[in-house]
Amino acid sequence: MEKRIRVIGPVLMALVALVSGCGGGDSRPSGVENVGSSTCTNVCHASTVDITGNQIAAVWAVTAHTTDGNVQCEDCHGAGGEHYGVGPIPYPAPDAARCQACHGKAGFNATAHDNQHIPDGVGGPDKFFFQGDALNSGQATVRSQPEFFPDGVTPVTHALHIQECSRCHNPKQRFEFASGGTTGELVTPDPNNMPNPAVGCAGCHDAHQTERKVTIPQRTSPVSYPLYRKYFIDLATGAQVNPGDPKGQRLAGFIFQPNGAAMGGTVSGKNNELNVERTCGSCHTRGLYQFSQLPTHQEDVYSQWLNSGHGSRNDPAFAEFSANPPAYTNPATGLPYETGTHSPSYPIDMSLSTFGKTADTTRNAGNNVYACFHCHNGIGSTVWQSDQQGTPQADVVFGDEPVTCITCHSPHSNPTGTTHQVRVPKKMTQYSGAITINGNFFLDGTPLPPVEKTGNGTICIFCHQGRESGRTLYAAKLAPGATITGSFFNPHYLGTAAMVWGVNGYEYAGKSYSSNTAHQDANCPTCHMSNPTGDNLNGGHTWRPNVATCNVAECHGGSGPIPADPASENGPASPDVAGYRAPFDTNNYTGEAGGASLSIADSIRVLQQKIIALLDAKGIVYDDLSYPYFFLPGLEHTSANAFKDWTPETYKAAFNLAYTVKGLPSGGQSQANVPNSSAAVHDYKYVIQLLLDSYQDLNGAALPGAFRPAGTRPAAVYGPGQ
Repeated sequence: MEKRIRVIGPVLMALVALVSGCGGGDSRPSGVENVGSSTCTNVCHASTVDITGNQIAAVWAVTAHTTDGNVQCEDCHGAGGEHYGVGPIPYPAPDAARCQACHGKAGFNATAHDNQHIPDGVGGPDKFFFQGDALNSGQATVRSQPEFFPDGVTPVTHALHIQECSRCHNPKQRFEFASGGTTGELVTPDPNNMPNPAVGCAGCHDAHQTERKVTIPQRTSPVSYPLYRKYFIDLATGAQVNPGDPKGQRLAGFIFQPNGAAMGGTVSGKNNELNVERTCGSCHTRGLYQFSQLPTHQEDVYSQWLNSGHGSRNDPAFAEFSANPPAYTNPATGLPYETGTHSPSYPIDMSLSTFGKTADTTRNAGNNVYACFHCHNGIGSTVWQSDQQGTPQADVVFGDEPVTCITCHSPHSNPTGTTHQVRVPKKMTQYSGAITINGNFFLDGTPLPPVEKTGNGTICIFCHQGRESGRTLYAAKLAPGATITGSFFNPHYLGTAAMVWGVNGYEYAGKSYSSNTAHQDANCPTCHMSNPTGDNLNGGHTWRPNVATCNVAECHGGSGPIPADPASENGPASPDVAGYRAPFDTNNYTGEAGGASLSIADSIRVLQQKIIALLDAKGIVYDDLSYPYFFLPGLEHTSANAFKDWTPETYKAAFNLAYTVKGLPSGGQSQANVPNSSAAVHDYKYVIQLLLDSYQDLNGAALPGAFRPAGTRPAAVYGPGQ
């Protein structure tokens, strides 16, 4: 019996950007005769199907990599003079280093995906995936337990286990150790001819069809868009399944939507959606091992993301910014969204700045939400993070995408100061208004802590510090010579990172303020991403805190545990912050009888209501469900009836009220009337200080009996009359 391993190694180039002059023989190795691409495609590979399910010759002929760059088969695979289908070829499955010969991307070498783990090396599996013996002479183990076929009797061998692990750890090659399927002849791999685990470029990019081009009205030259690798996945979960599984289909993520709004066609339903995350999900989803059908070992990232606010296309942050809002249902109301002023018409060319004369509705057609894509489109956000918006290097956005994998993770580099390839934006704030704040500052001008302090939470600040601050309010409305009247100057939603770092509220001269140093030290990922639950509803990439994380000994476990809230819509392991108060905190923050026993979240609610009442007495009605939020009394809450006759006292108080209330996600009921768990968690002392100071300034006297937490720093200085 012949014992051998079949390693099918089609071209697997993963190239997104074409490099002029790289094709046409410039990179071919010398010493062996080239046979020419026509020999490959006409003689042997005319109908060969590669690992992604594509017919090699057909897709290779039309990819921009070939048509524009003149890249030939041997540029990637090496000279074929000794090959002809049976002999050696230098690069049967080109790795990332082969791609980098033309494309650079040297930073990819340091990423976990391209980490060339040596056998038994530190940082990842060896090439035999911890089975030790690769000669097919023993039974494989999964988590130290013997691995069997589903019959519970037939052992899964080392070689078969290597094959199934390679679906994620060596996706650029197909290993087949069973010539007759899962029950046929088991053949022996050659331990001397096995690559080490590495994802490589072709783990994500379609090898033979790396990119295509499309002509759009905004640009005189065609625009490239990448094509991603197809995986055979379970349509319900995103996990890889065996080819032929009736639950599966060969699918690729995509960043260009040819059937929807991207080409000016009719927007129908949700046909404007992108889903580049599908490529990541094929490996970052818990599935089943190919032969034993036991659960795989990885964290169920993709399933968690689907249960998150970041991944929810129905949430207002993404549905209202989609090309077709009525196709989505508002979870707060159960009704479809109306088409509003946030709905874009694709494509949006991020090289056309809204702050420059080139941006208009004829070149970025329809509503130009270029600036909103800072946060409200997961592809547009990466352009802002890299500070390429308004430059020729900026991408074109071809459809709707929420906060997705590549929004937060850099595919090709491992930024300094973070782990898991989490991005570090080049500029945290790019504000242009009555003042300019440009660089690594919060919106109130406070320098951002170094990335060694903010770590993986740095990316969170980029979208979660709001859009205005006390400093920008002062400059636009309250500084000498500014015009104070007009519609409300809104701090925007979910400025929770600003709360954590104790910034961006309107601070009063002569007062002192504090920051939640304990939660700053824990940082966003610790609280929001630790301890993922088995139901994928809390922790991990759900970003919904798990109460178990709160109650570790060094946190609330040592000072009064927080109970779980099994009825929470955010998952049964969610902490009951709305009802929580640390046992050692006996302060009365509201001045009311029994105020010392109120939860912190309820204490903040009471203070919000007191500010609302003072404003109401001055003819200013607050409605956090209707823009622009402050209205004339007795009239319908529309922009036409917005309150505009502000005074310094009313404006400061209204701004701090909105800063506090808008830290909660928008809901179907007024968030001003519910316990403010978001403000309580992120920095209750800073929020209470702002509300009590606003009350005092608006009322002319401090709130009787209310305890104001002590500050640790003086108020930020804005200017005269602060």
